[in-house]
Amino acid sequence: MGFLKKKSSSKETEIQEAEVLIEQQSPTCPITAIVEQDNRTIYFYLWGAEGSNFGVKSSWVRNLKKAPQQLETALMEQGVPPMQTEEFCIHPNGSEKLNKDNLSIIWLEEGDGAALLSNGEVISIIASWAGQNGFNGYSKEAKGQGDFAWELSDDNALYDRVHASKEFWDAWDLEQSPFNILQPKILDTYDEIFGEQDNYFAIDGNEWPPKGLYLKKGESKTVFATVGLSLIPMPVVEMYTENRFDANRIEFGFLINSPITDEAVQQIGGWMSAQTTIPWHNITFLGEGHTIEFMSLNSSKLNFVLLTSQLNILPEPNIEKYRNSITNFLWMVPISEKERQHIIDNGSETIIEKLNEIGEEVFSLDRAEVI
Repeated sequence: MGFLKKKSSSKETEIQEAEVLIEQQSPTCPITAIVEQDNRTIYFYLWGAEGSNFGVKSSWVRNLKKAPQQLETALMEQGVPPMQTEEFCIHPNGSEKLNKDNLSIIWLEEGDGAALLSNGEVISIIASWAGQNGFNGYSKEAKGQGDFAWELSDDNALYDRVHASKEFWDAWDLEQSPFNILQPKILDTYDEIFGEQDNYFAIDGNEWPPKGLYLKKGESKTVFATVGLSLIPMPVVEMYTENRFDANRIEFGFLINSPITDEAVQQIGGWMSAQTTIPWHNITFLGEGHTIEFMSLNSSKLNFVLLTSQLNILPEPNIEKYRNSITNFLWMVPISEKERQHIIDNGSETIIEKLNEIGEEVFSLDRAEVI
C-alpha cells in the first residue's frame, strides 16, 4: 500500500520490502490506516477509498538507521519512502524497530484522522488537515517542522482529542451507549416543537451508527426529522471553518404539505435515510446553503433540496450541544434545477429571500420557481 519498493543503488545497504505492521479501517469513513516498516524507516498512512477526494496522507514515524543530511530525492523519485533528514530527527542515529504486537490505532471522532500508539503511548498523529502547507503529520521522533513529519510536542492539543476520542469509542461498549442517551433528548425536542410523534423509524439498516427518523403527520403539514446524525461529527469540517464545534454536527428536517400518502411517506423516509450517509461515505461535510439531489416525487420539477435554517417560516428545533458542539438542524427545502444553479453561481441568499416571500408555498412540491 505504501511507496513502490525498489532496491537502492547505494553500496551501503539494500532497501528491503516493507512489512505491514498494522492495518485498520476507519469506523466512519472509507479510509484505511496502515503502518509500514522496512529496514530503514517507518511510515504511517491514511488511504482514502479509490475515487474519493481524500487521496493518501503519509507521515514519517521514525528512522531505523542514521539519518541523511540531505533529502533522499533520488530514492523518492524511485518511489522509495525517504528517511527524515538529520536536522529534523530527535534521534539522528536511528531508533529501534516497532513491534506489531504493541501497536494500536485510535481514530479521531470524525473518522478522517488517527493516532498511532505503541504500548499505549501516542507516537504519531495524522490530522484531517495533513497534506497541506508542508504538513504531513506529527511524530514523537521528529524535531521542528521536518519535510515528512513535524514534532509532536508534549503540549500538542491533539493529545486531548485522541484521549477524548478513545473515551467516545469506548462508550459504545457501555450499557448506556451515546445513542441511548442522545435519542430521547432529541425526540423530546421534536415533540415539543412539532407535536408528539406519530411514528418513529430506525433508518440505520441494523448497522452502526444507529439512526432514526421522527414523523409527525399533521392536518396541514407532515414533518420528518432525523435522530442521531449528530452523534458523529462530520469529517474535514475544520479544513474549511474556523471553529469546528460550530459546524461539525447536523440533523435533517423535511416539511411538506399534508395530506400525503403512506407510499409517499415511505419514499421520503427512504430518501432521507440515504442522505444521512453523505458526509462520512464521501469524506465531506454538509452545511448551510449546500444543495443535494432530491427524489422524483409526483413529477415535480423540484428535484434538488437546499439545506438551510434561514427560512423564517420554518421552526427552529434547539437541540442541546453534544460534546461541546452545536447541532445544526438543517431543513431540506425542495428547489428546482434552475434555482440550484442560481445558488451555485450567486450563493443562497437571494433564493432564501424569495422563498421567505412566498411563505407556506415552500411546503408545496407544486410551487412556481422563484427565479
